[in-house]
Amino acid sequence: MIILPDFHEISFANDNEARREMLTLPPAARQRMVENLLYRYPRFNQTFARLQKLHRPGPQGAPIVGQIAGFLGNSRAGKSFMLKTLLRENKPYRLDDSSGYVFPMAYIPVMERWGAPDVASALFLATGASSVPYIGGKSLEAKCVRRVATHGTPLVVFDDSHYIFSAPPAKRRSILSLIKALADSGSCSVWLSGLYTVEASMLNEAQHLNRGSFPTVHLLEHNMSIADEIDDYLGFLIGVSNRLPFAEDSVLDREEWQTEWRLAANGSVGLTMNIVIDAARQAIFDGSPCIQGRHLREACFLRKRTGDLTYPFEKAA
Repeated sequence: MIILPDFHEISFANDNEARREMLTLPPAARQRMVENLLYRYPRFNQTFARLQKLHRPGPQGAPIVGQIAGFLGNSRAGKSFMLKTLLRENKPYRLDDSSGYVFPMAYIPVMERWGAPDVASALFLATGASSVPYIGGKSLEAKCVRRVATHGTPLVVFDDSHYIFSAPPAKRRSILSLIKALADSGSCSVWLSGLYTVEASMLNEAQHLNRGSFPTVHLLEHNMSIADEIDDYLGFLIGVSNRLPFAEDSVLDREEWQTEWRLAANGSVGLTMNIVIDAARQAIFDGSPCIQGRHLREACFLRKRTGDLTYPFEKAA
């Protein structure tokens, strides 16, 4: 079973009591707050609402089963964090003390060169198995179908699913056969989350495409050539700043840094957080009251590539 972090969503803006309490925490705890920081910016909320409707038509609706759907975006767009947020909202539960756990959602991060036995083992672990013997042979698909049916799992999500389509042919066919068996069982739907290449790959798989015609939710980065999207991205920086565990506001959206953020992340929230998290770690452990320019400069310097003559935040004080 995936062990999820405790997301940190508390804003310290205009909440001095929460800020004072946070500052009593040890540095390692504050570091974890940064690493697990979740700010539900407008695009997050819009996309998350679409995912929820892809799962069930409304709060009182039954889960949608029997289809294969997609959740696509560029690397570091924020898909995995969003899926883990959905998983946290669909935690395992027990109907009563005498019953076993129900697993409303199985989240499976796919690895390169996996075959169906690897996926089967991951599915069992995602639905509460403490250990899994090798699962293979002709009964593999039946065992997986039975597993989701008996554990009340109407949603099976394969993250980084582009690895399925780049696997060796025999392994790829074995996983696709398992995915079709899961969808055809009527016990669950299967989501394929990953890069945009997944959509092109699905167009070549008519039997899978026809299981719902592959309805897809897209998660886009902010387009930094559009004024409204720049404003939305700056709003994201403000929301992150409000949640950083420091004595003072880091003001990540300050005017003199805006061009540097464009160079460093170009509107990608994931690439932005790569820099913010690294800079925040430095700031916490050198006792700074907030993230300062030198922390961002060092974080970007560490990501300077061979041959680069300059890098973002190079001149930040």
